[in-house]
Amino acid sequence: MSKKISLQLSSHEREGLYLVFLDETRLDFTRQNIEKITEEFWKDPSKISPKTKKEIDFQRCQFCPLKEKGDFCDALRPIIPFLELVDKYTSIDEVVAIYKDRQEIYHISDTTMQEALKYVSILSLTQYCQAGHKYWKYYSGITPLMDPKSMANRLYLNIYWLHRGNQEEVNSVAYKFTEEIRITSSNQVKRLSMICKNDAFLNAFVNTQLATEFLSMDIEKNLAKSFEDFEKNQF
Repeated sequence: MSKKISLQLSSHEREGLYLVFLDETRLDFTRQNIEKITEEFWKDPSKISPKTKKEIDFQRCQFCPLKEKGDFCDALRPIIPFLELVDKYTSIDEVVAIYKDRQEIYHISDTTMQEALKYVSILSLTQYCQAGHKYWKYYSGITPLMDPKSMANRLYLNIYWLHRGNQEEVNSVAYKFTEEIRITSSNQVKRLSMICKNDAFLNAFVNTQLATEFLSMDIEKNLAKSFEDFEKNQF
């Protein structure tokens, strides 16, 4: 039996991700909420201990342009404000996810925490990460509620378009992009394993990395098959 989802759009006015749980708890992942709480959380030693902050695995990545700075990794910014609430749930807990994109289009899914939180992992790796800023444009048109293969297909098409079909450039960018996201997401999982009690955020990063891994797995062949499957289902 399909679930009926009723929404009051006036409660989801800002661009971002909104999660509604079975117990009616609601989380709003918007930039306003992220920036408001992050600094206060970081400065409170009861939230993250000074010892944890000094751990090697908790430091910035080696290729981060701010690696010599003594504060925390910027990729943690969209995570820290919601850490305590998200830790009440596991990666497979059910949730209704409402994502409002920049074009003010709503994407709604009855999904799991690890799938819905891909929005936060993409924000973390491509808009907050100091080394990942250069990759944000490749996520144009991608919603966090896409499955990894669909996300990888769109990533490849964006890379192909932005580099005007120059196959040498496309291959080079896809390879470098995959390598850096692999490292930054892996490092982020290490950091999160020190401060998370549950696995929802960790698995969200793993799933986001999985989408980029598909770029190195004969993506053109997989993309062609996706178009073939689409045509078969239409006619």
